Formats: sequence, structure tokens, C-alpha cells
Amino acid sequence: MSDSTFKTKSALFEFTQCSKCQHENAPYQSICENCKAYLREKIVNIDLWITIQKLIETPSEAFRTIVYAEHKNFMFFLLLFISIKNLIITRFISIPELGKEGVTTSIAFLLFLSVLITIGFIFLISSVQSKIFQKSNVKLRTIDVMALNSYSQIPLVFSLVLIFPVEMIVLGADLFSNNPYSFQIKPVITYILFFVEIVMVIWSFLLYYFSIRFAGFSKMISSISTLIVFIMWSAILFISSKVIFTL
Repeated sequence: MSDSTFKTKSALFEFTQCSKCQHENAPYQSICENCKAYLREKIVNIDLWITIQKLIETPSEAFRTIVYAEHKNFMFFLLLFISIKNLIITRFISIPELGKEGVTTSIAFLLFLSVLITIGFIFLISSVQSKIFQKSNVKLRTIDVMALNSYSQIPLVFSLVLIFPVEMIVLGADLFSNNPYSFQIKPVITYILFFVEIVMVIWSFLLYYFSIRFAGFSKMISSISTLIVFIMWSAILFISSKVIFTL
């Protein structure tokens, strides 16, 4: 089956052809590997705030900048914040079983496990993606795909930095209560905050979907890939909620 079955006609990250010698270069290269001519303006580092703005306004431009940047700075900083957010979501999932008092594992060890699981998950899906991309003539390295996947989760960072503090101020320890649940204590504000949390998760996976679409893959393949990753992410959080808090 040909690549055209899976890909659209235009791709953001296929080869960049040198105008001088016609050599085809990988998209992350700013200098032709054959004749050393400049292919585009060199981008050394990622500007975090401008990239966040682009992710909101024009995701394709943000993804292009992320791939073109020589240094994928802020990536591990983002992964740390994403790990913390994943840990909080996992804790929410455990509320019916553990309530407020059922956690016996130390916070430091929980954070270590969450960082390990999050980075491992991102690395796994990025490695698989990069191999699929390479076979489909999308020349991205694993580090490029990891950066794309990390920056796609920016909405989860927003949720951690902006929404979680509000939840703690409004609900306090009752946020993790199961007797009664926070939905029973302050139903209106809890449902509003829960809705915003869901929107942030959906936004994150939409950005993931767009990163695959902008690589040139069809809507069907992009949707299937996004669904698979979402199911894997959900399964990991659910299984973690049953295990890590009582180690």
C-alpha cells in the first residue's frame, strides 16, 4: 500500500530541497549537507512564550519552530510539569477508593514515579512515531517528535498552573474527599472546574492530532493515532491509580 493512502498531498516536515544543488535535506537542517548553502534562517533556541502564543493562534507555525530549533530547550521543564499534572489526575482517579486519607506513599516518591512514567510514555510513543514518519518520508528524529509531543501537552501545564491552585483555594483537602465528594460539597464550582479540566485534556490531544496532520498524514490516520495514544495515556493513569499510592 502506498504512502499516499495514509498521507495528504502537502507535508510540513518532508525534505527541504536546496535551491543551489537540489539536494534534499531533512527539515531540521538549516544548512545543506551537500553544498553547505543556507536553507533557511537558523533557529538556535525555542522562545517559550512566543511558541505558546503560536500554539494557541497558529499551531503549524509553532510545530515548525519546534522542529527547526537546534536546542529543544524547556522540553524537560515541560515534562516535569506534565508529570505533576498526570500525578494529580491519577490522584483524582483514586478518590473513590482511597479518599483523603488512603495515600501511604511519600510525595517525593510519587513524583519520581510520575516523572519516570511520563518521560517513558512520551519517549515510547515518540520512538514509534519517528519510525513511522521515517518510512512515510517525514524525516523527523526521535528528539524532534518528543519535543512536538511535549509541547502539545502545554494545556495540561496551563491546567496545573492556573486551574489547580483555584481548586485548592476553593475546595482545599475536600478536593480529594469521597465522604462526601467535592461534587456534593460545592457542586456548581466543582462541575465548572471539572469541565475546564476536560477542555484542557481535549485541547492537548487536539494539538497532538494537529502535529500529525501537519506532518502530512490523513485525517483518518491522525485520528486513529490520537485515539490510540489517548487510550494508552488513560490506561496508564488508571492502572497507576490502583498501584502507586499504596506502595
